[in-house]
Amino acid sequence: MKTSRLSTSALLSLAAWLLCAAAVLAQAPTELPPRVVACSPEPFATNVDPDLQEIAITFDQPMNTETKSGFGYLRWAGVFPGVRDAEPTWDEGRTVCTLPVELEPDVTYAVAVNTSKQRNFTDQAGVAALSFAWVFATGERTPDDFPAHVVSSDPPLGATDVDAHQREISVTFSRPVAPGDFSWVILRGSGVYPGQRGGPSPTLSDDRLTASLAVLLSPGTVYALSVNDVYYFGYKDTRGHPVLPFGWCFKTAD
Repeated sequence: MKTSRLSTSALLSLAAWLLCAAAVLAQAPTELPPRVVACSPEPFATNVDPDLQEIAITFDQPMNTETKSGFGYLRWAGVFPGVRDAEPTWDEGRTVCTLPVELEPDVTYAVAVNTSKQRNFTDQAGVAALSFAWVFATGERTPDDFPAHVVSSDPPLGATDVDAHQREISVTFSRPVAPGDFSWVILRGSGVYPGQRGGPSPTLSDDRLTASLAVLLSPGTVYALSVNDVYYFGYKDTRGHPVLPFGWCFKTAD
């Protein structure tokens, strides 16, 4: 029987990767990152009053209100509604952030919160909020006029008892996506990226509604990632329009 051995360089590379992975796990948050649980107007709202003067997002926990705003542009999905140089405000509970806006009739607007490169919204412990994106319009729209989006995920968003032996995670889109390109994005400061280093490429179901990623999970660990992002938008519908970014977090059971 023939056996094979790892070369010294391969062993050193593996050791370096294990040390790096251990360091990432040591620095990862122990609880789920803060995330947006409501917004106004609601996602995909139509016929929004163009005289509306502010929009708002609500987080699931008190936030650090001393840091710079984490609102961002999502140009390929719509127009940013914010007033130039206007500063967002917070409620007394530090969970609701309000942004002054200037809207016009019959325009689609898009807002990003904490992109992969702009992680300014944080909780009081410095943990970066999960990415979030939403669109709305001041005119009449059909669902197909808005970007395709994630309608469900496995594990569910915010799950806290995920089996660490699970070897694949997946998302299901609102309509079929084009095969080929993909984007599974690291969200630094929110949790550990679950994908395998050098692992297999993500897969797409036959109906092109569900995308899956091979993962390697550890017990009691918070994971965070985004499917598409402001800067990385490989997933597109069959018309070539990018899928709306979906920030995603979950925690494995101890």
